[in-house]
Amino acid sequence: MTTANSELKSGFRNKRFQQILLVMYVVIWFYFAIDPLYRPEWLLENYLVFAFLTLLILTYKKKSLSDLSYLFLTIFMILHAVGAHYGYSDVPIGFTIKEIFGFARNPYDRIVHFSYGLLFAYPIYEVLLRYAKFKDAWLYILPVTFVLSLSSVYEIIEAIVAWTLPPEQYNPFIGLQGDMWDGFKDMLMAFTGVSITVSIIFISKLFSRSSRKYH
Repeated sequence: MTTANSELKSGFRNKRFQQILLVMYVVIWFYFAIDPLYRPEWLLENYLVFAFLTLLILTYKKKSLSDLSYLFLTIFMILHAVGAHYGYSDVPIGFTIKEIFGFARNPYDRIVHFSYGLLFAYPIYEVLLRYAKFKDAWLYILPVTFVLSLSSVYEIIEAIVAWTLPPEQYNPFIGLQGDMWDGFKDMLMAFTGVSITVSIIFISKLFSRSSRKYH
């Protein structure tokens, strides 16, 4: 599996692991696209998916990423496909987690916001390292600021869109579950996730430098 520090091969045909990820995601996406619980909410949730996938396709030839980055992105997109199908407040596994840990609400949306920070941090780091040629502290600061910025923009867009919806569509889309601070807590979860990944990358770099120093 290639990483941010690997030399990448050209051409999608030479990348078996990425082909497997693509097939797996497409199959799962189509499965959860069939008869979602809230079709209007599903469409709203997938507009960003279509835009993001279009961006990945258009930039793939000249700005492709490592297998590890695409693995993280695929995991997140699968989590999102599940949430869009059921509505984030009604995902069955979320109710199971709620019962096991005694939570007051279905935590699936919090898990996905946390996963956004956790899983997007590495691809962002790779883009900065491989293509933007950033060095030192910027490699760790910018992923955090990017995740926080995009999280806040998403929450604002979500609120604006939700205000235009009738009540029966508003609740499934916004997923407040009675918590007026839901948006702030979602951003906190994303911040926690990205902070963990960036810390792991930073610590692994320190160990790698230490190892080279003594060999």
